Parts: sequence; structure tokens; C-alpha cells
Amino acid sequence: MNHQLRNLFFIWSMILLSIILMVIPLPDVLDQYRLPWLKMAVIFFSIFNISLIGIISVWFSGLILDIMSGSLMGENALILAVLSYLSYRFRFQIRIYPMWQIMIVVLMLLSLGEFITLWIHGVSGTMFFNIYDWINVGIAVLVWPIFMRVLEKMQSLFLE
Repeated sequence: MNHQLRNLFFIWSMILLSIILMVIPLPDVLDQYRLPWLKMAVIFFSIFNISLIGIISVWFSGLILDIMSGSLMGENALILAVLSYLSYRFRFQIRIYPMWQIMIVVLMLLSLGEFITLWIHGVSGTMFFNIYDWINVGIAVLVWPIFMRVLEKMQSLFLE
């Protein structure tokens, strides 16, 4: 299998794994603290592995998540497309930052995703502010260095 095909297989397997992590049933206590795995994976692949992930493919993965989670159709697709575009657009600037600045950028991107979620829910008439979503953004930013290193290590092992 050539390098580009293995890279494509790795990216889509990680995206599908993150979709599964987003919809897998958890106890109510743990379900409140569900990390935005798919948003984190999209940000990572848009910044550090730009060869085979694009806005259209991210849009379809967001639609898959919308279908599987039962949320408003297109909500996650729009959020992931915006996050993918912004992280892809500024990828060269973000790559040269030290880790703490990358964490701030990830915080801003994930917060933008939550603001878009609030906007979509406000427009649809189901406005509900959930503090746990914002706590999950903070936890995701703290977990980001580990998440990034694990994906980099898995990618290097998978693509050897």
C-alpha cells in the first residue's frame, strides 16, 4: 500500500474512532464530561496533516455525527467545516508556535465551535446554555498536548 493511501486510511480510521467516542453510551455522570474528540481530530489533521482532509470530507463526517447523535441536521457539519477552514487557513502560523500557544489557539477554535452551537440553538428556538460544554472545552485544551503527541506517534508508526 502506498504512503498516501495509508495516510488516508489512518485519517479516516481516526475520524471514525472519534465519531464513535462521541456517540458511545456512557453513564450520566461521565456523559456530561464527554470531550469533543471529533473537533480535536479535525483541528489536528487540518493543522498537522493537510494532505488528505478537506472541508467537504469534514462536512460529511459532521453529517455522520449529526445522524448518529440525533442532533440538528447540519449543526456539527457546519461547526467542523468552520473549524477545519480556520485551522487549515492558519496552519503555517500555528505550526511554529510553542505548545502553550497552540493550546490557546485550540481553546479559541473550540470556543468558537461552542459559540456557533449556541447561535444555531438560538436560531432554532432551543436555546440551552450548558456549563458542562464549556468545562469540556477547558478539559480538551488541557488534554490537547497528550492527544497531539499520541496522534503524532500513531501516525509515525502507522505510516512507516
